[in-house]
Amino acid sequence: MKLQDKKCGFTLIELLIVVAIIAILAAIAIPNFLEAQTRAKVSRVKNDLRTLAVAEEAYFVDWNSYTKYDRGGDDWIAPGVPWLEGWKQLTTPIAYTTSIPRDPFGESRTTPGAAEPSAALYELGTGAVGEGPSAPQASGTPDRPMQRAADSFMMSGNGPDRLDQTNGSSPNRYTWSEWNYPYVNIPMDHNNAVEDALGLCYDPTNGTISRGDMLRFGGQKIPGRAMDVLYGAAMK
Repeated sequence: MKLQDKKCGFTLIELLIVVAIIAILAAIAIPNFLEAQTRAKVSRVKNDLRTLAVAEEAYFVDWNSYTKYDRGGDDWIAPGVPWLEGWKQLTTPIAYTTSIPRDPFGESRTTPGAAEPSAALYELGTGAVGEGPSAPQASGTPDRPMQRAADSFMMSGNGPDRLDQTNGSSPNRYTWSEWNYPYVNIPMDHNNAVEDALGLCYDPTNGTISRGDMLRFGGQKIPGRAMDVLYGAAMK
C-alpha cells in the first residue's frame, strides 16, 4: 500500500516570524535611507553655495564689488517682483555661473507662496560692512541697487528642517535675514547676539534634521563676537 505524500507548507507561527523579521529590518533600513538622503542634500547645498561664492568672487574681480542687490531670492515673493536681481547679476550679461541652483530641501514650511516660480531659491545678501539697510543706498532693494561698492556677502538655505531661522523667528532675538545684511542694527558683542548666532547654523552633530540654516559668508568680515561664531560655524 502506497502512502500519500505529506503536504508541505509554512505554519502560521513561521509566517509571523518571517513578517516580524522583515518589519525589524525595514525599521532599521528606512531611517538609515532617509538619513542618507538628507546627508546627500546637505552635501549638495554645500557644493551649490561654494559654486555661487566662487561666482561672487569672480564678479568682485571684475567690478570691485559683489552684486549690488541685497536680496538674491526668496520663497514667498510674487511673480514679476524683481527680487532675484542679486542672482541675475551673476548670470547676465556675463555668466559668472551658468545657472542659479534651487535648494534641494525645497521651499520653507512657513511661507505662504510655496507654489511661486521663485520658490526654493537660496537667499543672498550683500552690502558694505558698517552700512546697513537704514543708510541711504547702503544695501540694495529690489528696485534700487546700491550706489556704493559691496564688500561682503552672505548666502543661506533653510536646511533639512525647512524653517528659515534668519527671519527673526523665535527663539532668535534678532533678524539675521539677507534683507538686513550686513546687520548694523545687531549688537554683535552682546551676549544675546552670541546666543542667537550659536543656534543659527545647521549642525549635523545635533541630528540630521536639526535647527539651523546652511550659511556661507564671504568678503570682508563683519566685526564682533557673534560674527566670530557665525563665521566659525558656517560652511567653508
